Amino acid sequence: MDDELVNLLRAVANGFRLRMQARVAASGAGLPEFQARLINLIGRHEGVSQHALASLTERDKAQIARAIKELEVQGYVSRRAHASDWRSQCLALTAKGRKIHARLNEIRKEIGAAALSSLTQAEKQALKACLTKMHTAVAD
Repeated sequence: MDDELVNLLRAVANGFRLRMQARVAASGAGLPEFQARLINLIGRHEGVSQHALASLTERDKAQIARAIKELEVQGYVSRRAHASDWRSQCLALTAKGRKIHARLNEIRKEIGAAALSSLTQAEKQALKACLTKMHTAVAD
């Protein structure tokens, strides 16, 4: 039973990710999936460092640095010095980046609404409670 549940969780997450990728590609944003993911993360964690992004995405620092540089050149991301650590840079979205981030959030909400549409309010509350417990169990 546990394996089946874990497999279902993985399948739902993968299905969500694939739909998100397809919708982002169809939106004409011109962003590769990884760059779109970084924009979402920076938008949700304003002031995040490249090091933290590497940890969140499980990618190496060099890959993050290249992707952030591309996003910076395209005008989606800006860097500023960290307030207390001169070696670290904080990342923020530009106005252009915030616009794309808002669109990505709209897409995410639409996909989420479709995925949850067949559940009753009670089922949604039960699912939230279960997922919250699971998240607590696996959180650092």
